[in-house]
Amino acid sequence: MPDLSLDLRNLRYAIAAAQHRSFRRAAAALNISQSTLTRRVQLLEHRIGFRIFDRSPSGVQLTNAGQLFLEEASTGMHQLGQAILLAASVHKGERGELQVGVVVPLAAGRLHLALKEFHRRYPRIRVCLHEGSSEQDLARVMTGELDISFLAGTPKTSGQDVQLLWTESIYVALPSSHRLAKREELHWRDIRDEVFVVTQRGAGPEIRNYLVRKLSMPGFSPKIDVHDVSRQSLLSVVAMGYGITLTSGSIVDGMAEGVAFRPIGGDPEQLRYSAVWSPSNSNPALGCMLRLIRDVAAGRRGLNGAVRA
Repeated sequence: MPDLSLDLRNLRYAIAAAQHRSFRRAAAALNISQSTLTRRVQLLEHRIGFRIFDRSPSGVQLTNAGQLFLEEASTGMHQLGQAILLAASVHKGERGELQVGVVVPLAAGRLHLALKEFHRRYPRIRVCLHEGSSEQDLARVMTGELDISFLAGTPKTSGQDVQLLWTESIYVALPSSHRLAKREELHWRDIRDEVFVVTQRGAGPEIRNYLVRKLSMPGFSPKIDVHDVSRQSLLSVVAMGYGITLTSGSIVDGMAEGVAFRPIGGDPEQLRYSAVWSPSNSNPALGCMLRLIRDVAAGRRGLNGAVRA
């Protein structure tokens, strides 16, 4: 059986000779000597076990076997070239797939801008978004189910990289008809006796812990009702008068019918948002996402869209 591990250069030389119907003209087009091209074609014929060309003083002509061989080989070379380009594109992060966890709002804000810009820059990278809790996302990043997660707070993790991306002001979301909605800003003492509603999804657990930290005191704990609904549906729960909740500036930008948003005065603390990923993740597309999200966090590269601090 002939050795099929052919030198691709020999194959290219044979294809050129067939196109030009002359070893001399093919050698000139390839900028090599005619003797080199002739030896390469002879070596290829020896490897495959049959003649590709019939030689004559007027030039060369493909044999029947040679014509079939070069037709099939040309297709194979094209497919190989495409495979190399595709693999190189994936290696450079220009295409591929990215599994992204989102615990932060997507309606507006910096993450909204980042994901929109990422799709514009890298349309061949398929981004799959997954909503979950911070606890779930941290576990999924660790197991490799997620390439990166954007979540509230700055979690302490083992073996994962965490970067604080930005902070946002804290707002109280309350029914538009609520007596406190008439005020320009609210203080913690104004809302400590209210019923708070949070979702058990997304950043809900972090907001619940935040309320407990801010409002609890000896003999008093805030009243917190937990609902198994989305963040957007929770604002509908607020609009219906079931309670009030806390939210961030990016949610305020999205607004919600029947809901008023008021800043908390006298407290400079802001909500933190971070990215978490595994340093052992070798997905090239992750590097593209990290570079972009850092640009967005720093407000660089002329990304359009207002972001409420």
